Amino acid sequence: MTNDNLFDPVALANSKFCDAENDPGGYSHSTTELRHYADYKMSTDIEIRQMTPQDVSAGMRLKELAGWNQTERDWMRYLAFEPEGCFVAVRGGIVCGTVIAQRYGTDLGWIGMVLVDPEHRHQGIGTRLLDRGLDFLDRQGIETVKLDATPEARSLYLARGFKDEYEIERWGGIAAPKENPGIRRIEPHDMGRICACDAMVFGADRTRLLTALWQEVPGYTAVAHLSGEVTGYFFGRTGSLAHYLGPWVAWGDAELAEQLLMEFLIRVGGERAFVDICVENANVGTIVEAVGFSRQRKLTRMYRGPNRSPGKPSMICGIAGPELG
Repeated sequence: MTNDNLFDPVALANSKFCDAENDPGGYSHSTTELRHYADYKMSTDIEIRQMTPQDVSAGMRLKELAGWNQTERDWMRYLAFEPEGCFVAVRGGIVCGTVIAQRYGTDLGWIGMVLVDPEHRHQGIGTRLLDRGLDFLDRQGIETVKLDATPEARSLYLARGFKDEYEIERWGGIAAPKENPGIRRIEPHDMGRICACDAMVFGADRTRLLTALWQEVPGYTAVAHLSGEVTGYFFGRTGSLAHYLGPWVAWGDAELAEQLLMEFLIRVGGERAFVDICVENANVGTIVEAVGFSRQRKLTRMYRGPNRSPGKPSMICGIAGPELG
């Protein structure tokens, strides 16, 4: 991938860079250029290569250092879906960073799991991993790329042409359901209609992901119907820190959204749970707060490209996960 807005580090290294003796006229580079040059110098001993199943343990180590919730099964799913879009950064034979780039259909790509070992940060490694993931998606002809950014990483993504779309909040805790709604599990014959609804809400086809989530933990799924039409659904999975709810969708019905949440809480049996809510949904914050969840962090959904199919975020109660969309 070519980044025309970035300087050429080799050319800069060969220039009259900060050399007053050879540059009495005061030739200088911007602070941004100097920072990128320093990052380049420090990361030249880094190899970026495709991730393999043998790297999963290293990915787990990095996500544990970051305090994230993924499991080995999550990493194996990323590799199964997009083996050529998963990358690691290696220094001295040790994996010190990761990134995954996935496709939803032919128009939308997703960047996730941008992790760098704390001992190797601020050396341009995260930038190089991001660029490798973006290059993979560009070569596949993907028009729009999205990701969910932490506040610390948002400036990096802005520098790569990403724009803010909307805010996401992580909520979590241990909550007992107030009622038993009795919403049934998803069955194989439901998946076609659910995936069609999800494509409208999310803005791209996630059939492959939703099918995998259903197959992995069918007991953590539910679907609601009205007059034969899908009106709401959720998928869930286990995590290393907590059970995870998402995606969680209700078609403009706060009462149904609450019932779906209650159903999920019954399924996890009073154990700790996380959900990343979409703040474009006017009701969901009140719903998760009412069951006793607490707000834990904020993320920003960002996009690069035309974003021709933004979906219907006001219908989204909980996303599938920051690394999944």
